[in-house]
Amino acid sequence: MVSWIIRKRVHNYQDAKQPEVRRRIGSICGACGIFFNILLFIGKLIMGILTHSIAIVGDALNNLSDAGSSIITLFGFRLAGKAPDADHPFGHGRIEYISGLVVSMLIILMGFELGKSSVEGIIHPSPVDCTLPAIVILLASLVVKLYMMFYNLKWAKRIDSAAMRATGIDSRNDMISTTVVLLAVIATRFTDLPVDAYIGVLLALFILYSGIKAARETVEPLLGTPPSKEFLDRISEIVLSHEAVSGIHDVIVHDYGPGRKMISLHAEVSAFQDMFYIHDCIDNIEYDLAQELDCEAVIHMDPIDTKNKDLMVLSEEIKEIIQTIDARITMHDFRMVPGETHTNLIFDVVVPHDVKMSEKELIHSISRRVQQKHPQHNCVIKIDRSYV
Repeated sequence: MVSWIIRKRVHNYQDAKQPEVRRRIGSICGACGIFFNILLFIGKLIMGILTHSIAIVGDALNNLSDAGSSIITLFGFRLAGKAPDADHPFGHGRIEYISGLVVSMLIILMGFELGKSSVEGIIHPSPVDCTLPAIVILLASLVVKLYMMFYNLKWAKRIDSAAMRATGIDSRNDMISTTVVLLAVIATRFTDLPVDAYIGVLLALFILYSGIKAARETVEPLLGTPPSKEFLDRISEIVLSHEAVSGIHDVIVHDYGPGRKMISLHAEVSAFQDMFYIHDCIDNIEYDLAQELDCEAVIHMDPIDTKNKDLMVLSEEIKEIIQTIDARITMHDFRMVPGETHTNLIFDVVVPHDVKMSEKELIHSISRRVQQKHPQHNCVIKIDRSYV
């Protein structure tokens, strides 16, 4: 049903990279989520009250929180789709992450409240009526939540939405919790123990775990996470497809929300090429990146002395020395400044964050190894930290 609505209401739904298409798809999924969750809340609440089941009432409240989550997701998509303005020049895309965080907080709150009610049910147990209508309502809820999980995860993947992915995971968790509640209701026919309340405690712990996990997944993009290897490989492929560029480094990707990325990088070019030709090539690369990856790109040109054979040989030697320390460490911007008593070798070294050596130890180690092979050479090293 949801996919049918999207195909009817969003004519260019296959072009999921477009912000307006993402917004409309997210809005439709959010509206359908509100409708389904309110129906489930009403049905479960009535049945939970009639059967005196804490677990069913708790499951109903969970569906109510899901309806609230869908409302937040709906507004999050609408606000995230707003165009950049003077106060927010990079757009409002990160609001989608914030809406996902609010959804996670609601999940945690409902888990806490359910846990509280369940503990009270253990201390002061009350009889639970296992009726056929209650079982039917819970089975229908399983079918609905299965469908909600399916369409949320399907369209979250299509439009790359963290908020919708969190909603899909929540629907999956609801299926598990409803299954447990169903088993608890059936178990009350065979024992006088407060199985319903004990199941409520387990259900509360599961909901709390899910909420904390979802919160972490939405907070990380706000704090800043490295881009995927596939995205970086695609950047490298596009840039190096232009023959004027011999290498790239210092790639930084700024994520301001889905469809709003900015890339900056350094492109190594021959120092002997015509400046106007190189500038035109860089403009073309920036355009290609914008078209292929739907992002803004800023490229800095690094001239390389490609005619100095001694410099090129020495550069390869230094790279091999660095690789003996850690194979992940890279070097760029290599220059040689000869003097009367010594020669300065000036270069930058990019170091992953998990390398154990301190910057001072690393500089000393590289310099010592270079001077063992070239006593008249002095290393001037700048340490960069990898952004990827």
